[in-house]
Amino acid sequence: MKQVKLKSLSLTHFKGHKAISIAFGDSTTISGDNRMGKSSIFDAFTWLLFGKDQFDRKDYEIFPIVDNKRLDRVDAEVVGTLSVDGTIITLKRVFRQQWVRPRGASEEVYKGNETLFFVNDVPKKAGEYKAVIDGIIDEGLFKLITNPSAFLEMHWTKQREILFQIAGTVSDAEIAASNPKFKALLDTLNGKPLAEFKKEIAARKRKLNEAMNDIQPRIDQTARLMPEAKDFEEIEGEIMDIDVELSAISMKMSDRSEAIRGQYNEIQEKQGKINALKSQQAEIIQQARAKAQQEAYEANQQRAELEQSVATALRKLKNAETEREDIRRSAERLAQQVKTTLAETESLRQRWSDENEREYKGKDGCLICPVFGTECGDPTAVGKHHETQEKAKAAFMSEKEVKLDAINELGKSKVQELETLNQRMEVVEANLKQLSTDIVTLDEDHEALKQQLASTPIVQPKEVKAVELTEWVKLSEQISAIEATISEVKPVDNSDILPRRQELTERRDGLKQQLTDRDTIARLQQEVKRLQAEGSSLAQQIADLEQQEFTVAEFTRAKIEESEGRINGLFQIVRFKLFDTTNDGNEFEACIPTNTFGIPIAATNTAEQINAGLDIINTLTQFFGVKAPIFCDRAESVNEYITAGSQMVFLRVTKEKTLSII
Repeated sequence: MKQVKLKSLSLTHFKGHKAISIAFGDSTTISGDNRMGKSSIFDAFTWLLFGKDQFDRKDYEIFPIVDNKRLDRVDAEVVGTLSVDGTIITLKRVFRQQWVRPRGASEEVYKGNETLFFVNDVPKKAGEYKAVIDGIIDEGLFKLITNPSAFLEMHWTKQREILFQIAGTVSDAEIAASNPKFKALLDTLNGKPLAEFKKEIAARKRKLNEAMNDIQPRIDQTARLMPEAKDFEEIEGEIMDIDVELSAISMKMSDRSEAIRGQYNEIQEKQGKINALKSQQAEIIQQARAKAQQEAYEANQQRAELEQSVATALRKLKNAETEREDIRRSAERLAQQVKTTLAETESLRQRWSDENEREYKGKDGCLICPVFGTECGDPTAVGKHHETQEKAKAAFMSEKEVKLDAINELGKSKVQELETLNQRMEVVEANLKQLSTDIVTLDEDHEALKQQLASTPIVQPKEVKAVELTEWVKLSEQISAIEATISEVKPVDNSDILPRRQELTERRDGLKQQLTDRDTIARLQQEVKRLQAEGSSLAQQIADLEQQEFTVAEFTRAKIEESEGRINGLFQIVRFKLFDTTNDGNEFEACIPTNTFGIPIAATNTAEQINAGLDIINTLTQFFGVKAPIFCDRAESVNEYITAGSQMVFLRVTKEKTLSII
């Protein structure tokens, strides 16, 4: 088992201590009056290791307070010497104020603090220092095994976790071995965690309860929508009586209508004859109008022909003018071509003259020796020189003749081209002259036709008047004769029976509307039955889930009771209740430390609470295999301590005005 002991502790400007050094044995008592700095010793030890006081507050009020002000320009320092399984290690933590002089300022200002770390007088970085501490002891475990009240002040769920950790796990199979219901529960779980299964049951139950809570309001709402029940057979009988009376009224109205139907038929027949005669009249008018249109058309035929001739003459005039413009443009293009060809011909003449005047110019004088620079006396070389000169002259004359011939050929082609262009120009100019003459003639013809058209008036169709048409007048007389024979037919008078029919109809409609309530009542009653059945189903599902919850609770209780027995066997004077009950008798999970009489430790005196804490520390150190100094505050409250296997530091309140260390 690892043994961590505190050999010495030195505090400088730490909280209320200006400077103090303490040597620790296996049991050390630090006593003195209140506010003498006893608890600060424990704070110094925890701050040295973890930078926190015993209440887990980081760098809390480290510097001394003098006259209600922080003491400035000092370093708070704690140095501790530990024995870890016999190995001595010295730790040092310094909390240093930082004072800086801003640019342009005359005085320094407080900027903040920095922390310095040392291990065996060797400076360390924060991470390195923490690694050393972690190698000595875990911070969380340190709190539990150095402070008797630490475990007792933890949340009960954390307490349970640690207790189950040190007592070992009770397998589900062990608990279920003697209970068929528990075996069935494990089969249902099929490896699923019990906590997750409980959450699933709770979620399903919550959802079912929500649905169940909606059932009765829905039933009440449906009942409110249900119409009042009536004697529907009596209503149907009354509707039948009304239908009989309405049928009799309809028969009476039909008889009255039949009496005048013959008069209406005779009038309809005469009206048909009148309509046929009017159609004949319309045909006669139409024929007369068509005849007048034809006569006007024939009278206007000559004018139409003149209009056509004017249009034709205008079209010919426009065409001739367009053709003249095209020929004029062709003449311009030909003139430009003639001009270009003449220039090219003149250029060829000049080229031929220049070439013809060009003469051969050979090298004058005798052959000069390239070595000695004198006239060559070699007859062979001189002969070859004259031969070369003659060949060069012959080549020049041959080339000149070829060029002159080529220029002659180009000149001939240009002369021929010029003759062709002049001939085309003559034809174009002749056509242009003839077209100008034709356009004058066409314009005169067009103007003459326009004058002739203007002197020929348009003949309008003669207006047709019906009263002037003999056949139309005869038909009109026939129509008048037939209309004289038609007398007015009075409509059927049912005013004496229509009010009664209206009354009966409205009454029947109202009764039929009441009959629809029968279907509504049946439909809503069916809905109520469906909701009641759904409510019964939900209630049964909730009951099944509650039964599962009960079985889970029984299983959990059995498992915890077994764990509780194992846990309580690990302690000397402390017992743990892992279940408790509400005022109405319902059990719930808990973790309540008690003494052997079942009294909660929180309700006992200080001495029993401290001894309970020491008992818990003894068990924790045995399980985790680590012992560390135990700081026992309020030691004056205890007359007899249980045996603790760790180093003990007792903080005792006395009347002394200075600290006493024994």
